[in-house]
Amino acid sequence: MDNYVYIVASLPDLTAGFENTSFDYAATKEFVMEQLSEKDQKLVEFFEEGFNEETLGSDFYAKAAESKNRFIREYFDFDARLRNMKVAYLAKRLGKDGDAYFVDMPEADFEEHQQIQEILEDADFVRREQKMDELKWEKASDIARMDYFNMNAILAFMAKAKTVQRWVELDPAKGQEMFEKMVKEVRGTFDNKSLVFSR
Repeated sequence: MDNYVYIVASLPDLTAGFENTSFDYAATKEFVMEQLSEKDQKLVEFFEEGFNEETLGSDFYAKAAESKNRFIREYFDFDARLRNMKVAYLAKRLGKDGDAYFVDMPEADFEEHQQIQEILEDADFVRREQKMDELKWEKASDIARMDYFNMNAILAFMAKAKTVQRWVELDPAKGQEMFEKMVKEVRGTFDNKSLVFSR
């Protein structure tokens, strides 16, 4: 039932009539879910828990770390470390103790550490948020870079779709820009792999 090629090839057409504010994450998710097996549907549902600020915490990150899916493991490892850096930065600025908000993570090299630190120090809130989301976007791309028509590719797309929806709500023009970027990436992936298959 998991026709990943069909899903990826169809994604750009889901929201061809974007027109600034019409991108609909719920409709995108519904289309994807209809094409997936029950097992992969559960992966998407779990993945979405990572975007729910009300319930997101150490328990979720611990479960993500144990997931059999590589994208979920790596993306939420990055997300947890990013979160910890944001907590540390805000706690320092406010003179507060942020220990209660940290996610317990194993020691590891975090290659984005310096880049995130520089973003956090940007005084412009909107620009800072945009840079953070662009970094998360690139991380999703990096994790799924060698994944074309599989579940990791779908989850990477969903992560980007979440970002598009966020900016549609915050800034329609920025949402339009990120939507166009997402469409271009998906079409490029499909076209490139089609060329490989035809050789």
